[in-house]
Amino acid sequence: MRLSAILPCYNEEENVRHAYERITAALKGYDEYEIIITDDGSTDNTLKIVKELAKQDPHVKYISFSRNFGNCAAFRVGYLYASFDWSIQFDADLQSPPEEAHKLITKAQEGWDVVFATRKQRKDPLYRVLGTRFQQFLGKSVFGINIPPGASVYRILRTSVARDVINHPTRAQFFIATVPYVTHNYTFVETEHHQRRAGRSKWRWRHIRDHTLDLYWGFSLRPLSLSWLLAALALLIGLVALFFNQVSAQGVLVWVSGLAALQLISLGIMGEYVKRPFTSKPYYKQIYVRESNIPQCQIDFHTRDLLHD
Repeated sequence: MRLSAILPCYNEEENVRHAYERITAALKGYDEYEIIITDDGSTDNTLKIVKELAKQDPHVKYISFSRNFGNCAAFRVGYLYASFDWSIQFDADLQSPPEEAHKLITKAQEGWDVVFATRKQRKDPLYRVLGTRFQQFLGKSVFGINIPPGASVYRILRTSVARDVINHPTRAQFFIATVPYVTHNYTFVETEHHQRRAGRSKWRWRHIRDHTLDLYWGFSLRPLSLSWLLAALALLIGLVALFFNQVSAQGVLVWVSGLAALQLISLGIMGEYVKRPFTSKPYYKQIYVRESNIPQCQIDFHTRDLLHD
């Protein structure tokens, strides 16, 4: 089996060398492998360390962004330049141990397109654990989104499927929720989960909030239906009250104010859809690459052309 390991990094100078060493140890027994490290505009010594690793080991390839574009952009570009038929994604914080990659790989060899790791006794802060569960519960039960339950970014999938996912026209970037649009041939494997090795998590409340809104508004039309239902309900209540002559001048004012509030809510819901239009343009086209040791990447993202576009 030939494997492309994808390792997104953002300010991971304390972890990236250890991640490389453990990933190398986990993959060296397979037919052929490469490690694609995508530096997401780090401002510390991450890129310097990665370039040193690339000089020492020809298996290491790197792509460095001109600024921080986010974790989704980092692993998407990794999938784009993967050389081999299978891609396996790791995290630089080493919470999901690379030593358990064999579980995902063995399962993939049974014929699955995608194998997601589900975290056994997740070691993240309680608010993130409960937040993820609540996010996925609402996504499935309220918004009707088919999202693989418990799936994490620790996963192996056919590189061709990964590229179909990143090219699929959606209103928002949410890789896990896009997979069911491309294939239903996915499964899960339980893996250990550890505390972050060093440094602080890059995920903040605003990232979780934005990610959740991208999921709900990017993959469901139910909020639009809700806005119409709210407006229709307000109108119905007003007509019934007028019919029975139970509305005073003060009551009319309250009703009109409530109707105006519902209209503003409806406009807000529609505004969320407007800023997430369907698009056939892959998200990686919007990324600026500063440097890379992958020849094709250098051709596709020539720094001079990009900065003067």
